[in-house]
Amino acid sequence: MIAVLFGLAAAAALAGAAVLQHDAASTAPAQRGFGAGVRLLGRLLRRRRWLAGQLLGAAGLGLFAVALHLGRVVVVQPLLATQLVFSLLLAGALARRRHGRAGLDAALWGAAALVVGGLVLFGVTARPAASPAVAGSSGGSDGTDVEALRLSWLLGSAAVALTAQLVGGLLGHRLRAGRRCLLLAVAAACGFGVDALLIKAVGAQVARGEWLSWPLVALAVLAPSSLVTAQRAFQAGAVTQALPAIAALEPVVAITLAGPALGEHLASGAGWRAGQAAGLAALLVGVVVLARRGPWATAARPPTAEDDDERGQPGLRGGRLRRTGDGSLSRR
Repeated sequence: MIAVLFGLAAAAALAGAAVLQHDAASTAPAQRGFGAGVRLLGRLLRRRRWLAGQLLGAAGLGLFAVALHLGRVVVVQPLLATQLVFSLLLAGALARRRHGRAGLDAALWGAAALVVGGLVLFGVTARPAASPAVAGSSGGSDGTDVEALRLSWLLGSAAVALTAQLVGGLLGHRLRAGRRCLLLAVAAACGFGVDALLIKAVGAQVARGEWLSWPLVALAVLAPSSLVTAQRAFQAGAVTQALPAIAALEPVVAITLAGPALGEHLASGAGWRAGQAAGLAALLVGVVVLARRGPWATAARPPTAEDDDERGQPGLRGGRLRRTGDGSLSRR
């Protein structure tokens, strides 16, 4: 129960961080060309809301790590889906403050109910079995082979996720924007799912005083790569393409790999399995609806220099001004 509370607190903190960061970044002029990311970061570093979002995001990640240490991945990881629900509540509060009304339709609240209901049903029917040890930990001679196999699964999953992100980054430019966005989003989701397993393993080792291990090295490489890949996915296409793929696939990857990598197994039996499938399905449907129809899906992209070239001079409607033969100006 304590792990669930920490997981929900982490989701709430990450939702608040996302709202603050999006509010700051959405009003910053988009950058293009060499060093665009550095220039954008320089602008954001001068914005208090973005800095506050970073601090809140760091707190959320810390709470998430504590939740994983206290609980099991198959229970804690799906809780992050409530980040969209908390974001919806924050968006509704902002809408009431600015416009005097919620501005959110019934479909969004229905999707939020699906997320919460799916989480409850999955949590009740999951009943995960206790894991005798965590991958990468030191155990007795009887469990050496089992631990070696789990560590292989853990590091192998990280290697596959990292390879997918590198391939997506190198070959994505050959695809159309929509397909490139989906490819990068799937690669980022796989990385985030494996990150949760690595955080769980590293937390168990740190608690025993083991500060350096292969899972820690893998986490130090995969975590920033996953973040960069997700940002590239958001840049490649609409948020309604990238966010549903990331939010829906991330818990599926973590739950699927938690068994072979960490020894966490869900309750067996036809009834339990049916409840788990129904709960997870409701959760995923709610997440996709929230991601596609939430307030963040209607955010406008900041104008770029390329946009100005296509439309004409910035701020002038009706096209670019051009000089005619008599010296007067007309719109093209």
